[in-house]
Amino acid sequence: MTSAIIGLGLLYFVGHLLGHVFERTRVPDVLILILFGIIIGPVLGWITPEIIGPSGRLFTTIALIIILFEGGLGMDIKSLRDSAKQATKLTVATFFLSTAVVAFVMCCLFDFSPLASVVTGFICGGTSSAVVIPMVQSLKLGKEATTVLFLESALTDVLCIIFALGVLDSFASGEFEIGRIIGSLIASLIFASVIGIAMGLLWTRVVPVVRAWHHTQFATFAYMFLVYGLTETLGFSGPIAALSFGIFLGNFKAFSPIVKRVWPRMNVFSISEVSSEAEREVYKETAFMLKIFFFVYLGISFPFTQLFPVEVALVVVLALYVMRPFVTKVLARKRVNAMDRTMMSVMIPKGLAAAVLASLPSQYGMIEGADIQAIVFNIVVFSIILTSILVPLIENTSLGTRYKMLFHDHENDGI
Repeated sequence: MTSAIIGLGLLYFVGHLLGHVFERTRVPDVLILILFGIIIGPVLGWITPEIIGPSGRLFTTIALIIILFEGGLGMDIKSLRDSAKQATKLTVATFFLSTAVVAFVMCCLFDFSPLASVVTGFICGGTSSAVVIPMVQSLKLGKEATTVLFLESALTDVLCIIFALGVLDSFASGEFEIGRIIGSLIASLIFASVIGIAMGLLWTRVVPVVRAWHHTQFATFAYMFLVYGLTETLGFSGPIAALSFGIFLGNFKAFSPIVKRVWPRMNVFSISEVSSEAEREVYKETAFMLKIFFFVYLGISFPFTQLFPVEVALVVVLALYVMRPFVTKVLARKRVNAMDRTMMSVMIPKGLAAAVLASLPSQYGMIEGADIQAIVFNIVVFSIILTSILVPLIENTSLGTRYKMLFHDHENDGI
């Protein structure tokens, strides 16, 4: 117990140190944190996922929703409006092409059944908000590229969940209903966004009361958890609701006409009163700490027991990273500069949604369920590591020049 507490204290200072290392060397802290987790977990055996228990999954979920919320706070509504169409196209194209690539590799190269291959494809079709958002914030990309990557990482989580569960439910019932799957997807996205904004409107009414209490810097966080929990209870996407709630607070001035119509007798508060700078610093610090735990936990949970899942995962990840630059070339707008498009072409790490969904095939009674779980977890770790390696290589070596050459002849808007 004492060593664990000492370790938590050290992680805080190590995390800040790694942030400075990234600024100087462009080696992402994500890579070092995962490798640190692998060393203290599978390699040395100092700590295992079983020791952490169910709290590990709880904290990783909390990390995801706080990172999304904090990312939404920093998202500009104008950039969001301008980039929404491009983000949607890139998200949908990447998701279904990634699914097809994963399914092809598993079915044609490793003799998995078509069902197992497609399920794995849907599980791994998205990108990780918990990885993409902190990395993009550190890289300081342009507003449009940043917004597109933020939205893509948030939207693909929903796509993964809806389509993977839809196929597994069809497997269990013996009936495949594509209309029901798409209907669930649209409802989850729309209603989750509406709930996030509606709860934001309600928060503007509650804030004056809360501000009269003492010690309320975490009040917005607590309310955000209520937003997430309510949305999930209603069967919609809690992460999307958290993102929408963050976007509402971060762009409160833009939403003030709506607030005035909803609460005509209420004085509309300034943005500092709804979400103060001091509170935003608390949000950033909390997201920072949870990010450290998330990546170390991924490293601790990395499975080293079998070679076959490692082989499959490596081939899948390499195939995905070969496919992504061509999708980005076709769909990225011309006004996004070559460096930003280059970074967009490697930002496809997998994360929490894939790791959580990986256990479902076994729960649904699929024969290949255990193999799928091991393969997906390897894909998650390898994709994060590869993204973390490619980012500094693109910035500091001739590899970046070669990547950018792909986008210099970019002559059409793509959308």
